[in-house]
Amino acid sequence: MNNKIFLKIGWLFIISLLFYLFFVVFYLSPKVNNYLTQTEIENSKIQFDKIVSIINNKSKTIENKVELKKEIDLLLTSFTLGKTGYIYLVDNSGKIIFDPSGAFQNQDLLTTILPQSGKKLFDEIKNSYNKREVLEYNWNKIYDPLNYKYTKMSWIEYNKNLDSYVVSSVYKEDFSSYVQGINSLILNISMLLFGMLAIIGIFITIKVITPINKMFSEVKKANIDSNTFENGVKTKDEIGFLATQFNTLLDQVETNRVNFEEQVQVKTKEIQNRLYYDDLTSLKNRYALEDDIKDNEFVSIALIDIDAFDDINELYGFSTGNLVLIEVAKILNEFSSKYSVSVYRIYGNVYCLADKKMMGFAKYNEFITELETLFKNRPIYVEQLDIDIFINITLGISIAQEEPIKTAGIALKKAKKNNMPFFVYNNEIDTKEIIKKSIYWREKLKKAIEESKVTPFYQAIFDRNKNIVKYETLMRIEDVNEKGEITYISPYLFLDISVKTKQYLQLSNQVISKALNDLIKTDKQISINLSFKDILDSEFIVSLDKSLDKLENIHKQRLVFEILESDYISDYTLLEDFINKYRNQGIKIAIDDFGTGYSNFAHILKIRPNYIKIDGSLIKNINTDKNSYEMVKSVVDFSKALNITTIAEFVHSSEVFDLLLELGINEFQGFYLAEPKTNIF
Repeated sequence: MNNKIFLKIGWLFIISLLFYLFFVVFYLSPKVNNYLTQTEIENSKIQFDKIVSIINNKSKTIENKVELKKEIDLLLTSFTLGKTGYIYLVDNSGKIIFDPSGAFQNQDLLTTILPQSGKKLFDEIKNSYNKREVLEYNWNKIYDPLNYKYTKMSWIEYNKNLDSYVVSSVYKEDFSSYVQGINSLILNISMLLFGMLAIIGIFITIKVITPINKMFSEVKKANIDSNTFENGVKTKDEIGFLATQFNTLLDQVETNRVNFEEQVQVKTKEIQNRLYYDDLTSLKNRYALEDDIKDNEFVSIALIDIDAFDDINELYGFSTGNLVLIEVAKILNEFSSKYSVSVYRIYGNVYCLADKKMMGFAKYNEFITELETLFKNRPIYVEQLDIDIFINITLGISIAQEEPIKTAGIALKKAKKNNMPFFVYNNEIDTKEIIKKSIYWREKLKKAIEESKVTPFYQAIFDRNKNIVKYETLMRIEDVNEKGEITYISPYLFLDISVKTKQYLQLSNQVISKALNDLIKTDKQISINLSFKDILDSEFIVSLDKSLDKLENIHKQRLVFEILESDYISDYTLLEDFINKYRNQGIKIAIDDFGTGYSNFAHILKIRPNYIKIDGSLIKNINTDKNSYEMVKSVVDFSKALNITTIAEFVHSSEVFDLLLELGINEFQGFYLAEPKTNIF
């Protein structure tokens, strides 16, 4: 009996081992592999979409093609999909624009016939994009160039601004290689568990079978009928007991498998949380918002932009700025619970409150009203500095639109541009009339440029004795009205559109070129308006330098560059370099519209302009508004201390002129003295 039982137990262990190995190798391991591989593919696709989104945003915001190319090259060079995958750009004609891998140095590779389909690779790229499918095709490898047997995956998107396809290139086996270590780990753990179970089984067998054998031996010694004894304890009962123990072991194995899968899911969730949550505020981010609203037909979104946040960073430092962002997130979180909306941090100093349940219009109106005033008279307390920081916000709101994030962004942009506390998007913003208007002005500007109808107007600037000392150059477009009369179009009608239609540089070139020609014809100074965007535009600077090279130094000394102080100046170091460059050529510098922007007196001290032009919004009511009077007085005193000449704009009456004389203004400009004219000679 002893030998038979141990033989049965031995076979039981062998069968159990084979079954366990079969279970691990053919069921558990492939299932885990497939799950992890799909997770890696999904994460890589999310990263690809993120890169595409960044490229789309940069192509819309960066107008300088050279700068845009540098930004995209740097982005794609530093990015990897899977182990060795990358992203390349190919234009609509099939020409490679950028390839970080160098694999497509031979442009003819895109015309390679794929053996599995018999079509060109570029044709397959366009076909897969049109079908919105993932492109899978066989390709070679550097170490095996003759064998096109390695499967590649490509996600494809199209960028209208670049007129190019953004294509990923990654070998499918890269994703499966991530889980090879998991296979080895599973197998090692499985063998270790089985070894431990085997030892436990042997120990139990020895402890159970040995007493039974001893009992049978004692029975034989006592001449007791073994049949009688075996009626109570049979071999089947012994094997049944062992089988029960084996089943228990199997249950433990299944429990371990479930636990392992749960751990994999926990790790996957951790990765997803990093992708969907903002590290600074712990709020959900834009990707989480897009995922949360993708299946909702009716969503209302309010984007919250902290006004002049760069000023907070500049005055208090970035660490304090981060503390402000955290406190704002807490306040919005508290506010969101009242209206059952979700809070997100989209980017930088822009947050979002999303209503996915569509509260009633009356309640939503209450929601907007309360949100608009949420931070008024409610300072952000920064404990580290023991100070209160007051902030203002601007809202962009989209209610039940097809693309809620995009339309809320349009509304926010419109609100900030028009200095409104909030703006609710409506479809009229994107109507065909606006598109028609853009086309109309594009063609009119094109014709004006071709026919040299971009005309400089000049408004005289007077000294304290009402003598003309200089002229300011103003842009106009010469046109003919319905009666056949010559008219001149003011730039406020077309200037913004010219930037979007990429015609601004040509307009500026013409008006500057003509103004410089007129400078030679007069002994007075002529000033030309420049924005900070002009200074940032390398093409504009190159064109400006070419025009100035034709001008003698004696004439340059009567040229003035007026730089808009109300412009958003993000880099004062760059501005100082620009000023020093042209000041060394004898050109004078004026700060235009002073008093409307940030009015950073510290930077004025560094720049030391020759002239400060006080904005018309302060001058026009100076005789009735005490605040305007005091502001102008302080600017005059400040300028006198630095020996800077002050110029008052918008002088519209003798009363205002006389008051400005008393304040000590040096020069004057406005309709009271002279209107802009096309011919000053």
